[in-house]
Amino acid sequence: MKPEQILTLGLTLVIGYLLYFIMAPFLTPIFWAIILSILFYPFYHWLKERLRLADSVVSFLACTAIILFLTIPVTLLAVSLVDEMRSIYTWAEDWAKQSKQGFHNSPYFLLPYIKSIVGKYVDMDSFDIKDILLKGTKEAAGFLAQNIGGVVANFTNFILDLILTFFAMYYFFKDGARFMEYVKELLPLSKDDKDMIFNKNKKIIYATLYGGLLVAIVQGTVGGLSFWALGIPSPIFWGTMMTLMAFLPMVGPPVVWLPAAIYLFVKAFYIKALILVIIGTFVIGLIDNLLRPLIVSGKTNIHPLLLLFSILGALKAMGFIGIIAGPIILSLSLTVIDIYKAGYLKKTVDSE
Repeated sequence: MKPEQILTLGLTLVIGYLLYFIMAPFLTPIFWAIILSILFYPFYHWLKERLRLADSVVSFLACTAIILFLTIPVTLLAVSLVDEMRSIYTWAEDWAKQSKQGFHNSPYFLLPYIKSIVGKYVDMDSFDIKDILLKGTKEAAGFLAQNIGGVVANFTNFILDLILTFFAMYYFFKDGARFMEYVKELLPLSKDDKDMIFNKNKKIIYATLYGGLLVAIVQGTVGGLSFWALGIPSPIFWGTMMTLMAFLPMVGPPVVWLPAAIYLFVKAFYIKALILVIIGTFVIGLIDNLLRPLIVSGKTNIHPLLLLFSILGALKAMGFIGIIAGPIILSLSLTVIDIYKAGYLKKTVDSE
C-alpha cells in the first residue's frame, strides 16, 4: 500500500471510532428506527401514493400513526406484565411454603425417582433437589419482578428513546431512498452486481423480520391462550416469554411450555399436562414448521447456528433490541462478504 493510502485508512479508522463513540448512547433508538422503517415502509409508500403530499409531511404522518399504533398496546402489555410478575412472585412463595409441608400429591413425582437413579452413581446425601428447585423458583420470580418493574419505573429513558426513534424514523422514511443510492455509488461494483446484492439483502431482511415477528407473535398468542384455558397462572407473561423465545432457533417456545407441562404433572393435573404437551408439539410447533417456510420461502439461507449466536450476542451487547437487530447485522455482514466476492475475488479471477 502507498503511504497516502495507509494514512487515509488510519484516519478513516480513527474518525470511525470517534463517530461510534459519539453515537453509541443512541444506538438503541437508531436500531428501533431502522427496524420500524423497514417493517412499515410499505405503509409509508402506500400513504405517499394516496395522499400525494410532500415527503416530509407524509413521513411525519406515517411516524405519528406508527408510534400511536405501537405505544398504546405496548403500554397496556407492560402494565399487565408487571401485575402478573407480582402475582408470579406471590405464587412462588406460596408454592414454596406448601411444598415444605407436602411437596405434592402425585404418587408419580419425578424428583425422588430421578434422585434414586442418580444416587446409584453419585452421593446424593448432601444434594437436596427439592430445596434447589424451590430456591431457584423464588429467585427467578423475584429477579423478573424486580427487573420488569425497573423497566416500567424508568419511564424517562423510555420517553427519550421514543422521541429519538420518532425523529430517526422520520428521516429514514424521508431520505432513506437517497441514502441507499449514495451507498450504492460508493461501492466499487458494476450496476448489476450492486442491484443483485441489495435486492438479495432486502429479501433477507424482510424475510427475517416479517417471518420471525409473525411466527413469534402467533406462537406466543397460541401459547398464552393455552395457558389461560388450562388455568396456569399469568398467561400474558408466559405468552410474552414464548414470543421472545420463538426468535431463538434450536430453543423456541418449548423452553416455556415444557416446564409448565411438568408443573401440571407434578400437581397431579395429568389431563391438563397431556393437553399442553399436545398443543405445544402439534400446534405451537407446527406453526413454526408451516408458517415460517411459507413466509420466508427460501429467501434466506442463514445457518441456524449463526442465527442463534447473532441473536444471543446482540442480546448481551444491546439488550432486548438484539432479538431483531442480531439477524439484521448478520445479514449485513453476509452482504459485505457478497460485495467482497463480487468485487475483489471476481477481479482477481479475471486478471488471472
